[in-house]
Amino acid sequence: MLEVYFLISSYALLATSFAMLLATRQLDWISIAGYTAALAAGFLIDRGSIKPVLTRRAVNLLRLGYLPILAADWRLFDTPPALAVIHFTLFASVCKLLERKSGRDWLWLYLVAFFCVLLAAGMTVDAMFFALLVVFLFAALSTLVAFEIRRAGEAFLNRRAHTEIWRETPDSRRALRSPRGGAIAGFSLAALAVIVLLATPLFMAMPRLPRTTLGNRLLRTESLSGFSNTVRLGEVGRVKLNPQVVMRVRVNFPTGQAAAPLRWRGVSFDYYDGSSWSLSDDTVYSVRRFGDSFQVEAPPPFGMLTEQNFFLEPLTLSTVFAAPRANWVRGLPTLERDSGDGLWTQAQAAQRLTYTVYSTTWPLSDAALAADSSRMYPPEIRRRYLQLPAMRDRRVDALAAEIAEGAATPLEIARRIEFHLQTSYGYTLNLRRTDDADPIADFLFNLRAGHCEYFASAMTVMLRSRRIPARLVNGFQMGEYSDVARAFTVRQSDAHSWVEVFFPQHGWIAFDPTPAAGLSVYDGGIAAQLRRYFEALELFWQERIVGFGASDQIAMFGALQKSLTEFQQGPLARWFSWTGNPRAQNPENSPDDDRITRFGDDFYAFITSPPAAFVLAALALAPLIFLALRRRNSWRRQWRRDPARSAVAFYQEMIAALERKGFRREPFATPREFAAALAWPEVEELTRLYERARFARTPLAESEITRIGSLLGEIRSAAVRRGNKNRKRDDGTDEMKRKERKR
Repeated sequence: MLEVYFLISSYALLATSFAMLLATRQLDWISIAGYTAALAAGFLIDRGSIKPVLTRRAVNLLRLGYLPILAADWRLFDTPPALAVIHFTLFASVCKLLERKSGRDWLWLYLVAFFCVLLAAGMTVDAMFFALLVVFLFAALSTLVAFEIRRAGEAFLNRRAHTEIWRETPDSRRALRSPRGGAIAGFSLAALAVIVLLATPLFMAMPRLPRTTLGNRLLRTESLSGFSNTVRLGEVGRVKLNPQVVMRVRVNFPTGQAAAPLRWRGVSFDYYDGSSWSLSDDTVYSVRRFGDSFQVEAPPPFGMLTEQNFFLEPLTLSTVFAAPRANWVRGLPTLERDSGDGLWTQAQAAQRLTYTVYSTTWPLSDAALAADSSRMYPPEIRRRYLQLPAMRDRRVDALAAEIAEGAATPLEIARRIEFHLQTSYGYTLNLRRTDDADPIADFLFNLRAGHCEYFASAMTVMLRSRRIPARLVNGFQMGEYSDVARAFTVRQSDAHSWVEVFFPQHGWIAFDPTPAAGLSVYDGGIAAQLRRYFEALELFWQERIVGFGASDQIAMFGALQKSLTEFQQGPLARWFSWTGNPRAQNPENSPDDDRITRFGDDFYAFITSPPAAFVLAALALAPLIFLALRRRNSWRRQWRRDPARSAVAFYQEMIAALERKGFRREPFATPREFAAALAWPEVEELTRLYERARFARTPLAESEITRIGSLLGEIRSAAVRRGNKNRKRDDGTDEMKRKERKR
């Protein structure tokens, strides 16, 4: 039973460390399949179901032979150094798993598993890593305990090959079982709980380094199309096929503003060459800094801003996403702004990016936008945002003129084009181009279906043909809301394109011509709810564990100091003042009832304060601690003068003396039955003394101890005499048998 539990626990340890590497999403399918197969084969080898695949010599040769492959993996295939080391580590582990393992081999595998955990810790900070770490710690504790019991048992049996351990009572004797897996698992769980309880305050109090100095240089981060200075038409559609999480956003709307759908703006484009969009002016300038915040735009006079807390996954881009009309950004090392109002920071591919944005999200009415109907645009706006490719399909211009016929204001033209695209075309990600050279004309007149990028590009070109400044914007939809985490999870499948139209008095206003079918819809049910719970755990991990830094420690200790100060100046001060000078607090003309009432209020405030609760809890636990220590000391004293120990010693000495002369006690026989079978008075008397000291735990008198010594001497002498008689009798019997055979 112990051997089976040891194997299960050991392979659970190895599998968990491998799962932690898998959680980094850095392993290739060859490594995943190879190591998984090796784990299964190794378990069958150790169970005896199949023979070992490799010998020890072959394992050593394979390890040495892999060193040139390691160098080639690093240099020739341009594999990151950490991944090359992981490949070598997994290969060496596979070789070890496929041979017959000794105790040293198991220890080597345990060290490799711990090394894999360290590598995984440097390559991911997911909540999944924390969950797997808890499982790994439990498996490690359980495995090491089982390994030590197994090793000690093997050493004991090697020294005493025929020794068995028994549990005796006056009427029975049975062999002790080896430790069960349930007991080891229970001990491991208790030890894990103690470790977590001790590690938590250490984690809270440990000094923190700025997260920007702890960048993880081991990650092989993912790229994200559609957020560079140039985007080919159709790239956003490929991004939407990926369900990978991009960021999580927690939104707090200002008081009085109802929650409304938002978009996370990324980049905008002004130049269209007929197949690609780009930003014609890539000049960026630094945003003015105030303390730890950057002011992007002056906030409105009423100052009602929507707060957005972003938790961005490691990606190979430096785009700062925000709800449109961002005013303040906090939590970034640097912030720059381009000519298209896009926000940028230092590339954060090595770590997650956490920052806060405050935006003006109050909706503008169509009446206000309709009143803003001037066509007097600044020269820079006309030059950049009315640009159209010279070799475009003129049918697009004609369609825009047909739709806008009779419209009086730019707002009415924009709404008409937006409505036409939403209602007259289908949405699809499986776009198959025809031979038409102009992709927008192909979408409008041939395919009549496309994804958001085609709808937004068509509306931008159609507005420009009507001399209304417009630009294409790439970003993300709001994402899936989790009521557990009170945050939105944004995936690559939420990537979106829309249009911004310029109004002289109000600036850039967003329009979305994509049909409702192109907007993300999230399923429900049990699976979705479980996913939301996991997202809540992930956000808690990012916000409260990974994001717990020096500023959080200062705030925590500041709150603790404030609580202690308020307690010292409040209930505690009144308590000592009242107990030290009652007359000062209770003049003779004050009613006794007021005095009692004031005492009750102060006493209640005192006992319900956090410091007093801690003191009262300590006082309540003090008697229990005292009793536990006293009981422990009593156990020590009892252990020192335990009569059962001396009883076992002299009884085992008698059994050994008898066995040396051929009088062996059978495993099923009790001490009393063994003495009755021998029918020796000395053995019966010594057995009675043994039972009284062993089971009744009665200390032996000095005369009885002296008597035991003499009884042992008599038993040795009697065993020698009777053993010799038995030997002579056996020899005579053997001689008679030999003579009989000769006849």
